[in-house]
This record gives sequence, C-alpha cells and structure tokens, in this order.
Amino acid sequence: MPQPAGLRELRELRELRERSRRPRTPEHTVADKNDSSRTVQQTARTILRFLRDNPEGATKDVLSKRAGVALVTTQRALKFMREEWDAPLEFNHGSKRWVLLDPKFTLPLTDPDPEDLTAVVFASALLAPVADEELNSRVKRLIEQMDDALEENGPRNKNDAKVRPRSVTATVTTGSQVDYRMVSKLLLAIGSGVVRMEYESPWANTRKTYDIEPWQIRIHDGQMYMRAYSRTHGEARSFRVAQVTHARVLPGEVPRETVPPKDDLWGGGPAYGIDSDRPGVATLRIRGGVARWVARMLWDPGQEDRWIEEGELLERKVPYHSCRELARRLLFHADGLEMIEPEELRREVDSFARGLLERMGTGGAPD
Repeated sequence: MPQPAGLRELRELRELRERSRRPRTPEHTVADKNDSSRTVQQTARTILRFLRDNPEGATKDVLSKRAGVALVTTQRALKFMREEWDAPLEFNHGSKRWVLLDPKFTLPLTDPDPEDLTAVVFASALLAPVADEELNSRVKRLIEQMDDALEENGPRNKNDAKVRPRSVTATVTTGSQVDYRMVSKLLLAIGSGVVRMEYESPWANTRKTYDIEPWQIRIHDGQMYMRAYSRTHGEARSFRVAQVTHARVLPGEVPRETVPPKDDLWGGGPAYGIDSDRPGVATLRIRGGVARWVARMLWDPGQEDRWIEEGELLERKVPYHSCRELARRLLFHADGLEMIEPEELRREVDSFARGLLERMGTGGAPD
C-alpha cells in the first residue's frame, strides 16, 4: 500500500542524508544516477498510463500516490516526460491538474500497448520477404524488447490480450531481397546528399554509374524502388533498389534540385505503376471468380469499381503511369478479362500474349 506523501518525502530525505555521509567514489556516483534515472523513468511510465486512462487529468499529489513516490520524484518525472519524451502534457492552473492532451500518445519502446506490439508484428511480417537477414534480426530484437516490456508492466486490465510474435507471417512471390546497409545509405542521403551508384539494368543487360540525388524509397508489389534526380540523365528517374550493386555518398556534394511535392514526386498524381510509359486511365471488365477476387484488391487509391452484374461482372477504372506494367498485371487475370480499354493498353496485352505463344512454338491458340 502506498505510504502518505509526507512519510515518503521524509524517508527519501533520510536516505539522502545517509548517502551524503558515505565515502563517495565514481562507481557510487554512476550507480546513484542510474538508480535515480530508472526511478524517474518508471514513474514517468506510470504517470503516462494513468493520464491516458484519466483524460480529465490529475494533480501532482494524486500522481505521486499512484506511482508510490515522493512529490519531488513526480515533479522530476513530469519534467522528464516533457523534455525527453516530448509528451503533450499541460498544467491547468485552475484545477491544478496535469492533463495529457493527446490520449493516444504512446512510447512503443518504453511503454508499449498490446496494440503497439500487434502493429510491429504485422509490419515485421510484411517486411520479412524483402528485407535481408540483418534487418529482419533487428526487427525481431525490437519485437522481443516490446514483448518483454509488456510482460514487465503486466496487463492494464484483466481483459488485455496481446498477439504473439510469430502469429503473423508473409510471403511475396514478386519480391526481391535488398541489402539493409545499402538501403540505410540511400535513406540517410535523402534530401541531404548526392550518391554515386553502380546500377545493373535488367532490360538493357548493362552496368552503368549514375550520380543521383535520392528523394524517396517506395515498396511496390514487393519490390523496393527509389525515386531520385539523376544528374547523369538531367531528369528525375526511378530505380529498382535490388539492381544497385554499389553506392557511396559523394563528400562535399549537396543536392541542387528541390524535392517535388508529394503528389508529383513519382511523376504525377497517384496511379498504377512505377515507371512512366504511355500513362492513361484503363477501363476493365472482369467476370466470375476472378472478378470477385479482384474486387477485394486495391491496385491504386484512385480506382473506381462498379458491378454491372452484381457479384458476377465487375467494371474497374484505374489510372496508370505505365502501360506495359499494367499490361503484365492484366495477363495474370486473363481467365476473367472480358474487356480492356483504351486500345493502346489492349494492344500491349495482346502483344505480350502473342509473344508468349510464339516463344512456346504454338503461333496461336491451341485447337
């Protein structure tokens, strides 16, 4: 049971006097600071949880009793929360209460909610197929630390439950693993550096060197891409990160080009595809089971769906950046397609299909 605030403060003062009489060594000083820091942080976690559950706020005396510490420790914890955690705390002078302005404010690494662990487990599963061993190991350690913190803090109420770290997994058949250190180097250069990279083009079957100003990394259909201004080309380009074989930041070089607004960064507004190739808006009609399967798929935030025959014939309109990339996607759903517009896109799909048949030696549809 927590002691009255006066008795707690008196006890802490006695302990301080006793410590002051002891011979001091560097080891004692470090240990005392560590103990103090741990107490303040534990108190801060308790206060944060309490204020989240009590949006009307609480006085310092109530917080002190809740944490089972003296008022002076509570004051240090509140200061720590504002200065170190940047917690959205406000003191109401009228009610003398401390209030947490954002009830959803959390610190996943020090005071995780079960939902925080669920989010990280889910994100880890999505990342696993494209991340290398080192990055996956780092994320796994992060999950273990959050799991341990939840065990240490205990459930906040009897109905609390948490997802187990290996509850979710993911597979990506269109993904490519990337080098974590390479990605880190590119990320650190975004908006601040210039990178010289060696790039293997899968289409031209060449290896070339480019000087680029990285703008953004994007994961699209299991592949990681980088949008950058290419000094070599004199224009914005998209690069597949898996094809970057070597990269180094050029010392003393700073970006010359301004990063475009979010909606223009990848070559225009939201649309299907990474590269730019005869962009347009597709109108597709898909039937049967394929239609019901596709109806649950999000190809692009700008897509529009309507059922011409409820549950049987789906019409989808979707903007696209790349005619050839969308044509390849449509071949995957060929057994349900009934209509493809515009004609340019239809011809691209037809060209891919005819090329396949020719390479297989059939020259056309089987009898």
